[in-house]
Amino acid sequence: MKKALLATALYLTIPALAFAAGDGLKHQGMDHSKMHHAAPKATLPVSDGSAPDDIPVPFPEALHMVDDPLLAKFMFSQLEIRPGDGDDPFVWEGEARIGKDLNKLWLKTEGERVGGKTEEAELHLLYSHAIAPYWDVQAGFRRDFRPVTRDWATIGIKGLAPYFFETDAALFVGEEGRTSVRLKAEYEIMLTQKTVLSPEIEINVYGKDDPESGIGSGLSDTSLGLRLRHEFKREFAPYIGVDWTRYYGGTADYIAEEGGDTSDVRWLAGVRIWF
Repeated sequence: MKKALLATALYLTIPALAFAAGDGLKHQGMDHSKMHHAAPKATLPVSDGSAPDDIPVPFPEALHMVDDPLLAKFMFSQLEIRPGDGDDPFVWEGEARIGKDLNKLWLKTEGERVGGKTEEAELHLLYSHAIAPYWDVQAGFRRDFRPVTRDWATIGIKGLAPYFFETDAALFVGEEGRTSVRLKAEYEIMLTQKTVLSPEIEINVYGKDDPESGIGSGLSDTSLGLRLRHEFKREFAPYIGVDWTRYYGGTADYIAEEGGDTSDVRWLAGVRIWF
């Protein structure tokens, strides 16, 4: 019995003495710098779902070029013949543009030839700046070559109105206090993936009479068109259609004096191309 009690006492006393000795050594100024310590455990950063801010992006200039490339397009939306009354006018309307996403240079042209003679021709040179996802403001210069030469300063807006109406509205300010407003709108109805029915309207208003050009003040003319095209390729689409033009006010008076019709309906056939 005494031997068992003695063994138990020794079992409890020896660890206590060892602990006390170690604690004493610590307080006596043991040099811990010479002791080997276990390396700290490596920890992985916890992601909060955001991208790191300190990772460099290689070639930022190249990425910017990819995001905002130089774009160019040339298109004739109308190249058509309108037979009737023996004159069979040839009508064109086209545009070219080049630039980047927000800023572009536009070139527009439209006109009409009758019997091998150019009756109407105009050219627009415009700077275009995007102000909304589907809208550009445009400013620049327009020159009329026929029936007489006229120069105009131009400002307008072009884009996609609600319900997907393509809209082009412009104000023109010319010499000697001349002013004009033009509104165009077009809507495309997809009958099939390649067949499109396209109604459109154009309205022209002038601020003052211009007898030399045969234009009266106020509402000058309206034009309603309906074209059915089939896109054999996106870049090549023949079409047929009908166009109705009506002249008003002083413009109608000038036309009547020359023996012309103040209202005209024409069947038409043409092609729409772009690249």
